[in-house]
Amino acid sequence: MGDVLTRVTIWLALGLYAAAQIVRRRMPTTTSGVSPWLLTCGWGLFVGHVVLSFGVHYDWSHATAYAETAAQTEALTGWRTGGGLYLNILFGVVWGLEACWWRLAPEHYATRSPRVELAMRAVFLFMIVNGAVVFVAGPRRWLGLAIVGVLLVAWRPSADSR
Repeated sequence: MGDVLTRVTIWLALGLYAAAQIVRRRMPTTTSGVSPWLLTCGWGLFVGHVVLSFGVHYDWSHATAYAETAAQTEALTGWRTGGGLYLNILFGVVWGLEACWWRLAPEHYATRSPRVELAMRAVFLFMIVNGAVVFVAGPRRWLGLAIVGVLLVAWRPSADSR
């Protein structure tokens, strides 16, 4: 059951993130509403996924998590590094900061620099492509591609910005 919950929490988290981006695109001038809640709930599920992963798969051992991440990376890329574990932790921190910024300072968040927006999108896209497309197989890869597709639609330039 722990493995199922670990998988379900990450897919729900990514789905909520994508939903937040779609809603945000439809109502770009709205600084409150459902989008920040979707983003925050998605982050909460991401944190739940990380906790479940450490408990269910790694027996609460950072060394085990690092070694298994290194083995997965080597199997896929030929490089034996567990650095992806640290990228996942950093991703969780960035996601949490993004949610806090949107919830605590929505006006500032809505008017942030396009460079910051682009950087945030790049971080999320990189992590989602790797975690939900590259490092999974079978039907989950298709689900990951669908989420990436939703994000690309949500992030496409609007007619107003062209």
